[in-house]
Amino acid sequence: MFRKISIIGLSIFCGLLGLCGCVIDGSESGVNATVESQTEQYIDLDNNQNGALGLIFGMPQIDDRLDFDGGDREDWRYIIVTGPGMMSITINIDNPAKIDGGWNIYDSELRALHTQSFSKNQGYYEFKNFPVKRGTYYFKTFTTGGKSIYTIATSFQPTQSEPMVVSEPEPVMDDDEEEEEEEEEVKPKPKKTGKKKRHHSESADDEPAPKPKEKPSKETSGGTTVIGTISVITKKADGSAEINISGTGKNKGIETGDVGTIEGINVKVEMIKCFNTSCRALIPASVNTNKLKDNAKVRFNVK
Repeated sequence: MFRKISIIGLSIFCGLLGLCGCVIDGSESGVNATVESQTEQYIDLDNNQNGALGLIFGMPQIDDRLDFDGGDREDWRYIIVTGPGMMSITINIDNPAKIDGGWNIYDSELRALHTQSFSKNQGYYEFKNFPVKRGTYYFKTFTTGGKSIYTIATSFQPTQSEPMVVSEPEPVMDDDEEEEEEEEEVKPKPKKTGKKKRHHSESADDEPAPKPKEKPSKETSGGTTVIGTISVITKKADGSAEINISGTGKNKGIETGDVGTIEGINVKVEMIKCFNTSCRALIPASVNTNKLKDNAKVRFNVK
């Protein structure tokens, strides 16, 4: 009798509150606030790109889990990058021997930047110091069998607007050229102070006097065309490329911010850094860099 009353009372209580149809899962399978019904139906909210959860640089490690039989077979995270830099991601699998699967990293167009499968005897993985630009990136973990809790974290190191590219030999040569120009400019000075014309060779030094006009002639070659040569092409992981253009630079009147046109593919590029005899430029990822070849010419209209 007591059992019947208890069952009836429980039915009324469930009917009033509407709580007997679902159970909030507090077990291991409830890490993502999952909900299971009496029919064992599993709702996985972050199993695709549209449901991706945020992964923020510098935040504490995040615990999550994958469970193939439980229905949690994919987890997606999005990462927002506000500027160029180096991105790192780590993942630590609690029970690597009990799960099959892997993890992928994609750019905003879902092009794979990194793919790796889980190993039964390895629990820690790292994607370290990968160069990225401004945009949204996606991190996906998946299982093809088994289950395990895992931990993820990410970090970011911004870079300077100028890439750290070793191309110092050119500035060194430029310094030598500058020293030679300084020596040439110093030579006329004894001519003014000494006023001694001992030899005809000293009177011939009058000819270097127009030398200082060579700089204005380079700068004032208005309406003229300066043509440089692409000597180095450095392709980046995001599809862009950095080029070094010799035969240009400040001595030719080309400054940082000037725009040149790559002959053959008719692409305009802006100079991000100019030295005395060369410049650097960045070609965007939208340009097919496969058509870009060493020794290609870059044309400038000097004003």
